[in-house]
Amino acid sequence: MKNTLFVIFIGVILGFSSCDSETDIYEGYVVPNGLIYPGPAHTPIAYPGDNRIKIAWLRGTDPRIQKARIFWNNYTDSVELPVAADVDTVSYIIDPISEGTYSFMIHTYDDEGNKSIPIEMLGAVYGDNYRSLLTNRLLKSTYYDGQDLKLNWGTAESSEVGIHLNWTDINGDSQTTDVDTSDIETLLPDFNIDRPLSYSTTYKPDSQAIDVFQAATVETMIDPVVLIPKTTWVEKPMPGDLGINGSYPLTQLWDENTTNFMHSDDPATLPGTLTWDLGLKTKLSRMKLWPRNNNDDRWNRGHPRVFEIYGSLAPNPDGSLDGSWTLLGKFECVQPSGNGTADPWQAPTNEDIALSDNGLEFEFVPGASVDPDATVRYIRFRSIEHFNPTQPPRILLAEISFWGELIK
Repeated sequence: MKNTLFVIFIGVILGFSSCDSETDIYEGYVVPNGLIYPGPAHTPIAYPGDNRIKIAWLRGTDPRIQKARIFWNNYTDSVELPVAADVDTVSYIIDPISEGTYSFMIHTYDDEGNKSIPIEMLGAVYGDNYRSLLTNRLLKSTYYDGQDLKLNWGTAESSEVGIHLNWTDINGDSQTTDVDTSDIETLLPDFNIDRPLSYSTTYKPDSQAIDVFQAATVETMIDPVVLIPKTTWVEKPMPGDLGINGSYPLTQLWDENTTNFMHSDDPATLPGTLTWDLGLKTKLSRMKLWPRNNNDDRWNRGHPRVFEIYGSLAPNPDGSLDGSWTLLGKFECVQPSGNGTADPWQAPTNEDIALSDNGLEFEFVPGASVDPDATVRYIRFRSIEHFNPTQPPRILLAEISFWGELIK
């Protein structure tokens, strides 16, 4: 019996000791005579905004709570709000509040003016400083096919929520399109190429933010000039055209491979023409030509020095270079060394070779009897004069590319 009483006594002493240690953290709030504190805010959360912030917490079960106060800036600023008895969550939006990071203190109060222990939480407020750091998602490229505009986007940042586009259709009506973060390609049908495209990327600085932020709006005119696709090109031999060596067909002129080549009859009679169908309508603005990358023809007898490009929508089937064709440009290949026209012919220099292997570039420029603004579908290449003119000419070309505006 004595042992039992001793155990009980020790337990009581330890119990009082334990209670004292657990209440140490409240020592500063304990008032003599047993003052009871209202239940504090539970699980507070800060929801960032644009020069505002939403503070929310679970009300708890204390029925005596009547109101709450939120303090910040070391208790120099505060707001007071009622706390209804029938709500699970208490929330309040502080608006306006300057951009920055804050420490908020929340106190609850009962109807006798007693207040709870403070509950501290951190919260961020965003504004113009954050907005000034935002950039638009990269618009990697555009492709206008004469009617529709395709936009190719870079990868979205983790805080992006989308892109908002404003544009005009061919009827003059304003249109808007929203781009999702997962989209890397956007199609704008019936796009009016004469009106600007504007876009702005939207960001959410935090997954719990109550506001979104826009990067500065970009307004741009779309360049309608594109690399003319070659997938639709086909041969269209016309009466009077040069013959083609069957082992090196004309299609190798547009197979995207500059290591092989097309080969005309050998020798060829100049002027001589080659004709093909682009399979689409276009207005050409520039071109690039690759001669065969071998000194047997590069800056030699297989390399046209002076040539013309004609275009047509409906060529005369008899092969005549008549009014059904429009002269788009007359061009000359200029060799840095001039060796290709020397007598006797001399081998090209390293500079010559580098130039031709990279492709010779030409612009379609209006001039006397030249109208590059014409809409065309069929192309006629007319070779007039070759390098190494003392030798019988032939045409050996590796590749040709056109850039222009597609026309529907």
